Amino acid sequence: MQVRGALIKDGGLDRRLRVEWLLVVSIAMLLTFLLSCFSHNFALHRLDHLLYGQTLALATRPPPEEVVIVVLDDDSIDELGQWPLRRAVHAELLARLHLAKAVGLDFVFRDASPAYPQDESILAQAMSRHGRVVLPLVVDDGRVLWPRPILAQAAAGLGIINAHLGPDSVVRAMKPYWQTAQGKVDHFVVAMLDVAGHDSKAQQLRAGDETPRLMSFVGGPGSFKMYPYARVLDDSVPSEAFEGKLVLVGAWASALGDALSVPLSGTGEPMSGVEILANGLHNALGQHWIRTPHFLVTALLSTLPVLMVCIALRRLSPRRSLLVILGLVVLIFIAHWVLMRYFHVWIGPSAALLGIMLAYPLWSWRLQEAALKQVDAELDSLYAQHLMHFQALPQDDIAVRHSLPHRLVRLHQAMGMVRQAIGLREEALRFLSHDMRSPQNTILALVQLQRRSRSPKDQMQLLDRIERSACRTLRLVDGFVRLARAESMELNLNEIDLAGLLQSVCDEQWPMAHHRNITISVEGVERPAFTMADEDQLRRALGNLVTNAIQYSPQDGRIWCRLRGQGSEWVIEIEDKGRGMTADQISRLFHPFRRFDAEVPDNPAGIGLGLALVRAVVLRHGGRISVESQPGQGSTFRVSLPVFGSGAATPR
Repeated sequence: MQVRGALIKDGGLDRRLRVEWLLVVSIAMLLTFLLSCFSHNFALHRLDHLLYGQTLALATRPPPEEVVIVVLDDDSIDELGQWPLRRAVHAELLARLHLAKAVGLDFVFRDASPAYPQDESILAQAMSRHGRVVLPLVVDDGRVLWPRPILAQAAAGLGIINAHLGPDSVVRAMKPYWQTAQGKVDHFVVAMLDVAGHDSKAQQLRAGDETPRLMSFVGGPGSFKMYPYARVLDDSVPSEAFEGKLVLVGAWASALGDALSVPLSGTGEPMSGVEILANGLHNALGQHWIRTPHFLVTALLSTLPVLMVCIALRRLSPRRSLLVILGLVVLIFIAHWVLMRYFHVWIGPSAALLGIMLAYPLWSWRLQEAALKQVDAELDSLYAQHLMHFQALPQDDIAVRHSLPHRLVRLHQAMGMVRQAIGLREEALRFLSHDMRSPQNTILALVQLQRRSRSPKDQMQLLDRIERSACRTLRLVDGFVRLARAESMELNLNEIDLAGLLQSVCDEQWPMAHHRNITISVEGVERPAFTMADEDQLRRALGNLVTNAIQYSPQDGRIWCRLRGQGSEWVIEIEDKGRGMTADQISRLFHPFRRFDAEVPDNPAGIGLGLALVRAVVLRHGGRISVESQPGQGSTFRVSLPVFGSGAATPR
């Protein structure tokens, strides 16, 4: 207990909070770092993917005019009348696209066309005349599936069109090339760049590793400039519309071609494969690939918001800290949008957000624990110094005693005791400054008067007055000391019989009662009534109650002292038929230095400490005291004490 008191005096709470804060900072930042590094193990990548899609949707750019799509839509299929289209029809389309910088046919010409065998040569010749046509390759089980040889020879470029699917079957990235059994094979987009004359940009993609490149999307399905296949064939769309453009030709009709989910899709319409290729061209032409830092850099950056939150929690109030956290979360989303929109950088925020969410309750928990432990230490120190009554607080089992509600009740009651102690101190100061000084001043005045008076008083008369004043001073000091001891002195607890004690107290007060011809009736003391108590303190308290009953009872009156069992308590009642009290007087009855009816001539002498002592003793023994009274009808004081061995809380 002395160690705890020293911690309180030396600023232990501040040191404890500093240590707790450093511990919370370390734990929160370490957890954030580990969550970021091993996000896939904790399934945080799903949240990152969701946030990635939402951020990407807000950071879309206008589609480039250089990339257009000729779509084989439902209307075109209805007009052309068959599927698959004859390869001669594709040759006619290429003739309309002769001004295009490069044309990518997103159709796999893997099988022969037995119905129209001559169409294959027609398409090959059209491709040779155009000179800038790219055909797709497909990778299946590690093998590259090539188009018909005559078409492959006529193509200006070949590239793989396989989509790179994430774990959730969403297309977010594009592999620049594929390592196959036949060697390294370029992606379809790289082949388009080569054919279109963008050699440097194609080379940049080849020079990197095989790691997929995250793509930014210009928007949802239908964002690029599209021309229906049939409208291009019938010259409704002039050839000049494709001059200098990179043209992709692919299926867009329902139930034709491939339709894949992209980050912008959400629960909406999937995106066709030809549009995904167009987005790949958009990224390659404008270098809009989204970069991600090294995972260690990402982990370190994720810890910065957590550190900022911890600093706010240490320096600000809970309400302001919560506002700072909410503002910081908003700033995180804004910062990620800015990084993606203008710098093409993506840093997964899920670890940082989770770290922030953990920091707030973690710090609140540790702060509460540190504060409550300090409160416990403060209260225990006060109890150890006998400055408060332990019995005035709830006596529950250990689990309940360490709960937050119990601690708050304990603190609230302790604060009430502190306020009461302050009031008692002020009353004590008034007592010392007035009541104690008054008899001393009387003695000094008598001495001075005797010295200076020309006709000194009789010596015996003077000594008699000095004696009365000195005795009054001693009574004041004795009452004050007894009350202080009753409130703070350690109790010497022993098993005692309340029946015998009550009978003994009444016997001690018999001479005073006999002098006033008052009868004391003792009831209910035939059987033992054991409790744990300090016999001297309890004897003095019960004696005060019986003395008061005698002093305030009328001549030839009667007093009843009763003892009875009630559940787990012994109840002692002291009843008289004296002048009684009002409700206002009862409310102030047990306060020190409070006396009533001082102006009444036959009011018993006293200093107003007797009942305050009774209350202090009873409370320290784990008991209760109450009074019932009516003016002119007497008073009944009732003291309840725990039965020894009943399971009641042991008094201190």
